[in-house]
Amino acid sequence: MDIHDDEARSDGDDIQSFPRAERWSCVARAISQLSAARDLAQVVEVLRKSARAAARADGIAVVLRDGDQCHHLAEDAMDSLWTGKRFPLDSCVSGWTMRNGKTAAIADIRTDARVPQEAYRATFVKSMVMVPIGLDEPVAALGAYWASTGHPDGEERAILETLAQAASTALSHGRLVAEMAELNRNLETRIKERTQELEAAHQSLVQTQKLELMGQLTGSVAHDFNNLLSPIMTSLDLILQTGSRGQAALEPARVAMEAVERARALVQRLLAFARRRPLAHSVIDVRALLKGMRPLLESTVGARIQIQSIIPPDLPNIMGDRQQLEIAILNLVVNARDAMPEGGSLAISASYPSVPQGRSDREDAFIRLSVRDEGEGMDEATRAMVLEPFFTTKAPGSGTGLGLPMVHGVVQELGGLLDISSEPGAGTEVSLWLPITQDRVSHLPVQRIEPVRPAAQGVAMVVDDHHLVRRGTVAMLREDGYEVLEFDSARACLDQLEKGVRPDILIADHVMPGMTGLDLVRHVSQAYPQTPLVLVSGHDGLEAAPADVVRLAKPFRQHELQAGIARARRQAELPDRDGGIEMTRFG
Repeated sequence: MDIHDDEARSDGDDIQSFPRAERWSCVARAISQLSAARDLAQVVEVLRKSARAAARADGIAVVLRDGDQCHHLAEDAMDSLWTGKRFPLDSCVSGWTMRNGKTAAIADIRTDARVPQEAYRATFVKSMVMVPIGLDEPVAALGAYWASTGHPDGEERAILETLAQAASTALSHGRLVAEMAELNRNLETRIKERTQELEAAHQSLVQTQKLELMGQLTGSVAHDFNNLLSPIMTSLDLILQTGSRGQAALEPARVAMEAVERARALVQRLLAFARRRPLAHSVIDVRALLKGMRPLLESTVGARIQIQSIIPPDLPNIMGDRQQLEIAILNLVVNARDAMPEGGSLAISASYPSVPQGRSDREDAFIRLSVRDEGEGMDEATRAMVLEPFFTTKAPGSGTGLGLPMVHGVVQELGGLLDISSEPGAGTEVSLWLPITQDRVSHLPVQRIEPVRPAAQGVAMVVDDHHLVRRGTVAMLREDGYEVLEFDSARACLDQLEKGVRPDILIADHVMPGMTGLDLVRHVSQAYPQTPLVLVSGHDGLEAAPADVVRLAKPFRQHELQAGIARARRQAELPDRDGGIEMTRFG
């Protein structure tokens, strides 16, 4: 690392006449030498010998960040400046540069508020530039000074920023080597630690890609699975509605229908887990939610763990997505179970009012929902990491490290807070503070299954490329008294509309080859605005549907189809059909 004084120093030389080609040649040599630097002293020495000449400056300085101070480590200047001195970080230009990670180019120091005028008054400095050094966070700064105003020009600034960038890499590497040498002189240990970091990063990347792929596949699988469930549900519903097979068939049909309903709920939970279903905010009775989850939670933890519930009867309601909250609670219970491999007691409790730390101004705004286990607990370092994605204390293959981050995300979406209390040997308690609402739970009336009397309802068009799904929907409509025209493509349906056929209701599946159901209803809503429309889908992704289109989720029962049709017909009768999409969701 030898930069000749006659090339880079100004002792008697005219820096201003330093040829341009030589300046950039000096920069190139400095970059090469910086790449070989192994400690801070070598980096500083390269900058001290090269920066002034390359930038045609009257002085340069290398300033190191030392806590909340700026340490002027080295300089090369026509007159001495501040070598060896320290200044508060917020009182000098180098401090501003390191705090903001930006270059400070000052053509006239007298006009810039960042310059401590008193400190500079006794110096030759009239203009200056300060460039940050550091890859992620500036740890030093390279300053250049001129005895005249008007500097730096574009080339001077480019030269200094190029040197600073090269020094950033070298300084970062040099500091890392020094710190690692201090902690451990064993090269094999360092290689092993680095290898583990790379493996962990690789595993995190693989896990992220798996989750991304799962989200993509879930939508497709849900659509196919719902297409399989639809004809089963419609056929069973017709049996239950009409009793056409006799009383002997009703009980098996009810059992089968219950299984189909559970399968439908399972698909919706998968979509919620993969975040392919938009949040469906509603009023939630937490006490009722936990009561309904009890069988699931007990089967999840097994016989060796006893669940204790402490839920007051007068607990206020909260506003949120019910399924997301259920998944969050299930994640907490699974973590508690895994923390007690030998069994124990798991307590689920709720209290109101409860004030999260730092929110004393809203003492009546939250309920507190807690899950506590009697497991091994966590130390402070582990507790600080548990909300990091992919961090897990479980054995390889036993956990993804996504449970608590998911819970945290759900709580944040609800506008709440999460807190973890744990000590080694004393178990763990995770508390969720959930914002309350004064709204009441809307109890939907129980759907009564009664025989449907055929009545002249008009003409219905059904468009679905899946034969069994279309056949089930057609059967339901005919049972309700409609004359049904069925089509296996949107184009075939559109041809009939263009010939003058005007249905009393048009029901189209979304995912079809060629023209999709969404494309069809867009065209129909514009060309034939008085046509009632229902768009059916096995998964989400219909945000772009026209405002006057009712959406119906597969699979659906007859009373759900009837409700969707009634809503679509009311919507079509409105004089102004502008507004938000009409949602019809079941299950």
